[in-house]
Amino acid sequence: MQEIELKFQIPPQGRDALASTVDEDGAVEAVRLQARYFDTAGRDLAQAAFALRLRREREGWVQTLKGRGDGMMRRLEHNMPVDLPRGAAPEAVPALSLGRHAGTPAGIALAALLARQGLSEQDLALQFSTDIQRLSREIEAEGARVELALDIGTIEGGGQTLPVHEIEFELLGGSAHGLLAQSYLWVEAFGLWLDVRSKAERGDRLARGVTVAPLPPFASVPEDAPFGARVAALLRPVLALAAEVAEGQATPAHQVALSGGMSALAALLRQAQVEPWLVDTATLLSGLAFEPGAWRLADTQRLWLVLIGFTLPDEAETPSDAAS
Repeated sequence: MQEIELKFQIPPQGRDALASTVDEDGAVEAVRLQARYFDTAGRDLAQAAFALRLRREREGWVQTLKGRGDGMMRRLEHNMPVDLPRGAAPEAVPALSLGRHAGTPAGIALAALLARQGLSEQDLALQFSTDIQRLSREIEAEGARVELALDIGTIEGGGQTLPVHEIEFELLGGSAHGLLAQSYLWVEAFGLWLDVRSKAERGDRLARGVTVAPLPPFASVPEDAPFGARVAALLRPVLALAAEVAEGQATPAHQVALSGGMSALAALLRQAQVEPWLVDTATLLSGLAFEPGAWRLADTQRLWLVLIGFTLPDEAETPSDAAS
């Protein structure tokens, strides 16, 4: 299964108003999610963009494996409910089992990774945990049925704690472009900014005591490749770099790489003769790589959503302003 979702960080000044809006008519569902994330001592899963967790949801447990996606909206995911042995104590935690994902695309990919590294399930150990209070509800608009999930809580690892205040928009049915349009309405209302880093990525860094992320690679794409593929190749690393800058965790190397990526995006958009504001915004941002606030602005988020729209199959060849 591939999940299609977008995740945004919520600035302090917008948190109370957003929470009230999510629960404005009492239709919200509240649940506490306590998760334990596993990896090898060498962090082989994290390096390959996998996340493997056991999570307590209400009175039961679910084991989830997430695999590498496109770095923007899509990720491989497989979930399997886990039953505790009869008579087990309420606070008991089930044992991890990779067999629960056998035969699934994510499970096959993880098994291949472990085999290449000469590793097995026995090499997996608890690395960090999360404790999240989730408020969720469904909304329908713009041809899309979307689940809103407001997550407030903490990530704990390596003797440190990181607060979480974020909201996810997951497509349950209908148009992915509708998901983009709905997301932008919330961006404008509450000052949200897009963050492609998962809780697993942030937790792994916390557990290792790492504050500086590695520089993401920029993949080369032939000039005759479809427009959407060329946008995606540049956008993946740019979004990762922009999140680091927006949160104030970037080094000068990250900022220089982001400036170069934005310049390349602006050149590609100019060549494709898209709406002038897209070219102008990308060009402006290429010179603001050392300004964290620029990457949290609504216009920046609008640019991201339009660019993501170009990467969707039905718009890969037809650039248009998806968020206007």
